[in-house]
Amino acid sequence: MAALWRALRLALGCFAVLFIAAFAANELGLGGKPGSLPMATDFAPYWSAASMALQHQAATAYDNAAIEAFERAHTAINQPGYLAFYYPPPFLLACLPFGLLPYVAALLLFIALQSALLTAAIRRILPQDWATLPVLCAPGVLMNAVSGQNGSLTAACFTGGLLFLQTRPLLAGACLGALVYKPQMALAVPVALFCARRWRVMCGAALSAGGLCAASLAFPGLAAWRGFFANAPAARADLETLAIKWRLMQSVYAGLREAGFGLHAAYAGHAVAALAALACLALICARRPGAGPEMAALATTALLTTPFLYDYDLIVAAPALAWLTAQGTRSGWCGGERALLLALFLAPFGARAVGIGLGVPIGPPLLAGLLGLIARRVFAPVPPQVAA
Repeated sequence: MAALWRALRLALGCFAVLFIAAFAANELGLGGKPGSLPMATDFAPYWSAASMALQHQAATAYDNAAIEAFERAHTAINQPGYLAFYYPPPFLLACLPFGLLPYVAALLLFIALQSALLTAAIRRILPQDWATLPVLCAPGVLMNAVSGQNGSLTAACFTGGLLFLQTRPLLAGACLGALVYKPQMALAVPVALFCARRWRVMCGAALSAGGLCAASLAFPGLAAWRGFFANAPAARADLETLAIKWRLMQSVYAGLREAGFGLHAAYAGHAVAALAALACLALICARRPGAGPEMAALATTALLTTPFLYDYDLIVAAPALAWLTAQGTRSGWCGGERALLLALFLAPFGARAVGIGLGVPIGPPLLAGLLGLIARRVFAPVPPQVAA
């Protein structure tokens, strides 16, 4: 345990030093154009799309040629290729405040806000002092920070559902409804809420999702929605034709494509795995075991149902990992729980290397195992094997 604490402190310290050094190099103009950032480039389309929308070019943000030109003119992206903005207008609406700031300031605020939100939410599940450091320097949190991604925000939405499901169901629904900004992560939400008969939560989710969509119709406007739907085929083409992405992903679909399966066979295999996960989720939620297991199973199933899943998205399993950890420390550990939780905790750091080196995504089997552990906690409340 002492060695683990030292390793976590070292990881957090190294991350902070490297990140600050990158910002310093950028501001001195050593890594690209001053005022832009040579790392966390996944944030570039968020900031670029927001900046374009504030210049009354919201629809143009969904034009891949236009956003590529904007990114090259205003950020440090100068390598071949570019990063498109494929998110629906509610996320563009949320990004607008960041477009008011210079790139570096916007990125720092974006990382700080979502990391703080997720950390505060997870600490409500694990309030013990020993949990502070592992939560702060969780590999998934660090991966989202260094890549400029929004996985921590998505994880916070699921964690909010867990925290408020029993006591404030409309607020829990609002948290889940906010996933309209990343709809591929919300595929399992209706299944969970319907099977658990969480009608007030379902109403909260519908109001939240509908409200965000309505707000985005006001600004950035209907033209942005037209641009989003017009650009949808390009997003699908990225998933289906860019083989370089398959080995970076953590879905069953990507694993089958990397293994040589054709498009339809990979979709079929993924559909079978997704339906199996949804069936398990339905059984868990129909039993209504409570907020913890229901939302832990939902977050895990959300990762198993989407074919578009990267290593940084594995942070979405955070509420499930936190809930199982809380259960283990309170009532004892089932056999294999600690090993699998540690593997999933560390997975964002190693998943991409394994995918590139071996061509095999480690996410699906780990996530399937996690869903199995949650089901075991629900259907066999007394641990079959309590570790000493």
